[in-house]
Formats: sequence, C-alpha cells, structure tokens
Amino acid sequence: MSEHEKVKAWLVRRLALVSILSLGLPALAQAASPPATQPTPPAATTTAPAAVDLPPLPMLSRHQVPLTAKEAHGLTLANRWRNHPDWPRRGTDGRVVYLYGATLPTLVCCPLEVCAIQLQAGEVVNDIHAGDIARWRINPATSGQGTDATTYVVVKPTDAGLTTDLFITTNRRSYTIRLVSDQRQWIPLLAFDYPRDSRAAWASYRAHEEAVRRAAARRRARNTIPSTGQNLAHLDFNYRLSGDDPAWKPLRVYTDGRKTYIQFPGTGFGDGAPALVALGKGGLFHRAPTKLVNYRISGDRYVVDRVLRRAALIAGVGSDEARVLITYAGHRP
Repeated sequence: MSEHEKVKAWLVRRLALVSILSLGLPALAQAASPPATQPTPPAATTTAPAAVDLPPLPMLSRHQVPLTAKEAHGLTLANRWRNHPDWPRRGTDGRVVYLYGATLPTLVCCPLEVCAIQLQAGEVVNDIHAGDIARWRINPATSGQGTDATTYVVVKPTDAGLTTDLFITTNRRSYTIRLVSDQRQWIPLLAFDYPRDSRAAWASYRAHEEAVRRAAARRRARNTIPSTGQNLAHLDFNYRLSGDDPAWKPLRVYTDGRKTYIQFPGTGFGDGAPALVALGKGGLFHRAPTKLVNYRISGDRYVVDRVLRRAALIAGVGSDEARVLITYAGHRP
C-alpha cells in the first residue's frame, strides 16, 4: 500500500470514530444529568366505592322435596317434642337437670371453658355422633370405679356462634342433645332425671314390701292357729291326755296364761257333748272331788276362762261312761 492510501484509510477511521462519538455523547450526557423537575398535577379527588353485601354462598342444594301429609305430621310431632316447655331444674354442684325424654335438652358452651354431660351411674357409652365434628371437641371422662362408675361426655367448642346436635347411645338408652356455643356464657354440667327408673325403683320397693309382708304372713301361718289367729309362741301346750279313747277325744289342750282351750276333732259330738269337770286332789280311799266347770263353745273348742290344772271330760253313764283326763304338766305358776 502506498503512503497516500495509508493516509486515506486513517482519515476514514477517524471520521467514523467522530460520527460515533457525536451520536452517543448527548444520550450519555442526558443520562448522567439529573432529571428535570416536572410540574405536579393536582391530585384528583376520588370517592371509595360503597361496601356491597354479597349474598351468602349457598352450601346446600336449594331443591325442596315435597313432604307427604304423614311426613309433615311426623315433623310436627318432632317439633312439639323439641319445643316442649319442660324447663330443667337446678341440681347439686351447679348441674342443670333435664327430665329425660320430656324435651330436647340444650347444652350451652363457650370457647376456653369445659362443658360436660353426666350420664347415669353404671351407664356405658356405645357410640357418639355429632353434626359438626370439625368445630366441636368431644371426649369421654369417668369418675368412680366398677358398677358405680359415672361417665361424662366433655364438650368444648372451638368458636362462638356455633350450633349442632349430639347423639349418644349407651347400654341403657340414647340421648339427643342440642349444642350451642356462646362468647361468654356456658352450662358447666348437664344431667338427667330418669322417670322410668324412678317408677322401676318404686315398683321394686313395692314388690320388696309385698315379699316381706308375704314372708311375715307365712311365718305367722306357721306359728299361728289358723282358726283362731293365736300365736303359737304365746301358747302353752304342756297338757297330758289320759284315760279312755272316745271318738271325741281332744286333739290338743293349751293355755295362753289366762284361758284354757280344749280342741276337739270336729264340732259334732254324736250322742252329746262331754261335760267338763275340774278335779281336786284325791287320796288312797276316796276319788278326787269334781266340780263342774263353765265353758263356752267356739267352733271346735271349749274355751274356759281360767287355767285348768287337772280336769276331766266325761260323757255317758255307767258302763257307757267315757272319761278323758286332762293334766297340766308345765311349770306355769
């Protein structure tokens, strides 16, 4: 390359460099310089949109199933039971006591407090079902031991303003209980009166008393003479019968300490009732003196208004005479 061509090439490169610099320097200068202050436009006055209440999101189907007359009547009966104005009563330990089966009981709870449902002593839970298991905590607890152990169903809501129902089955019965959660108020303990068990207890009591009465009657029958009602424990049978053996010979002779009773086999004496005489003391050469004794007839008995020591029943005369001797062998004064 000649010297002239070299100079020409150098000039071309220089001109190209100058062109590039002339185009880039203004942009670089504008970037390096602070931005120009722009006038602030006046703030526009805006109005916040009014709050709009959105309709609740439907959680259940709006489809309604028409009820038959029978189904509507059943629903009416259920509502009557649920709304029955049977108020609970106040029990011990602050418990609220409902009459079991009279109405739908309600347990009011609140967050951070413990509510409990007390079952009957000896009652055992089989199953528990709640309508809202996500926001209600339900756990068992017991007190006591053996057949006297008492089961409690402990209920705790996780928030206020909740409602659901609780269904409990046990080895004796079932419970349906409405659960409500409040912000501050709660029922610490819910319990029940059981009218059927009360009636059963009274029936058992009456049956026991009747059994006691019948047992006492059997004891009285064993220890009582049926025809007179006399208690054998109050009678003295220490009499001996001797002499002849006629058909009318007494079955037994006894005393109650005031009277003497002579019981015969029956009320009929055939040829005549025997006479009753009291016997005095006899000797070797004379018979014991006799004295007629007054008596009255009561059924199959002679009743004498004193205690006989020695006496005789005599019927007939001569060779037809029959004599039965009665001798007291006891120690009654």
